[in-house]
Amino acid sequence: MIPAAAAGRQALFFFGTLMDLDVLTYVLERPVDLDDLRPAVLTAFRRVAIAGASYPTLRPQSGARVQGCLLRRASRRDIARINHFESGEYRAELHTVATDDGAEHSAWLYLGLDHLACTDEAWSLEDWRQRHKPGFFSACDGWMDDFVAFD
Repeated sequence: MIPAAAAGRQALFFFGTLMDLDVLTYVLERPVDLDDLRPAVLTAFRRVAIAGASYPTLRPQSGARVQGCLLRRASRRDIARINHFESGEYRAELHTVATDDGAEHSAWLYLGLDHLACTDEAWSLEDWRQRHKPGFFSACDGWMDDFVAFD
């Protein structure tokens, strides 16, 4: 998982449902300052659907690009909540992403664990919003209900 020491120091790169501001706000359990979000691109990976799930994972692929979102200035609590949300199916890794101004940033992202069955189907945030977002928050309740807050 993302180490707590990354808080305020390293950005987090989202490529799936956490790009949706409503989902990110729900998971963080706080309003998100739009100045802390920035479009970013990860290279050498492709975003694909997970079999039987409404959310994606990444697969390495030379020459591919994934449009995503960079969250800057995440707090220790934010990181703990996101780690909890992603636990069980993903592992965190540090990668380089580029923002629209061409600057490169070191950012944490979550890659699917080996047991996830990936499809070859590309995953789309807009498609997800239309087909799956309305029912997603009840699933989030189940994923986040055992999160233990800390001070």
